Amino acid sequence: MSFDDRRRNVRSLLFFLVALLATVVITFGANFAGAADRGELALGPRYTPTAADRALPPAPDQRPGPRVALTFDDGPSRQLTPYILDVLAAKRVRATFFLQGNHSADNPELVRRVQAEGHVVANHGWQHAWFPDLTPEEAEVEIQRTNQLLTDQTGVRPTLFRYPFGQPSPDGDAALARLRISGGVHWKWTSNEPGDFQCPGADAVARYVVTEAADQAMILLHDAGDVVTCAPDQLEYLPRAIDELRARGFTFGVVAPSPVRSAVNQGSPAAVVP
Repeated sequence: MSFDDRRRNVRSLLFFLVALLATVVITFGANFAGAADRGELALGPRYTPTAADRALPPAPDQRPGPRVALTFDDGPSRQLTPYILDVLAAKRVRATFFLQGNHSADNPELVRRVQAEGHVVANHGWQHAWFPDLTPEEAEVEIQRTNQLLTDQTGVRPTLFRYPFGQPSPDGDAALARLRISGGVHWKWTSNEPGDFQCPGADAVARYVVTEAADQAMILLHDAGDVVTCAPDQLEYLPRAIDELRARGFTFGVVAPSPVRSAVNQGSPAAVVP
């Protein structure tokens, strides 16, 4: 074989290897993007529907009965949000997610999944700031920046705001009024049961949810922040609490703005609706 023949063979081999590498990269990129669009880039556990889940009717919460809202703050996160969404989908439950702006910017595929699966997307500020310490300009940026991002990601403008730590401020209230967002959405927490962010374990969190349940109650839960450091099996509280509440006759709804302040949820300008 001549030197020119060997050189042509080497060039052909190199061309083949480059084309093969390009195909692998393109295929991986497409699969990665598809997984992102499906909200499958999870770092934590996932939930597998049970036979009882599969037997549920499409809309089990349209019947009359006391209605509660499960609300999740601080997300989304790849450690917890996919599992929570899996459970809600399997149990046919809609929930309300008060999303944090910086976490939403990092996880747009999860924001889109929250909205696509019928849950309410609400505003929790950009970076979980302590609003009493913010200037009027900073307060408005926290709210407006998050609202604009969530609108861009979902195509729907959020109309609900929950203060980080539940701590309002006059400047925050003024910004909410200017932006026409229903703000200061609190929750019901009248017992001494520990919340999920305290990492008490699945049994304790399930007990907290069931204990706080009452008609129109908005239950405070989290899908990012401090709960990311809790033991992964703590998440098992969610399917158990949902099943227990349904067994007790409760139905599930979402949070919506209301002109009437809720006596159940610390005077929140919101109500639980189907």
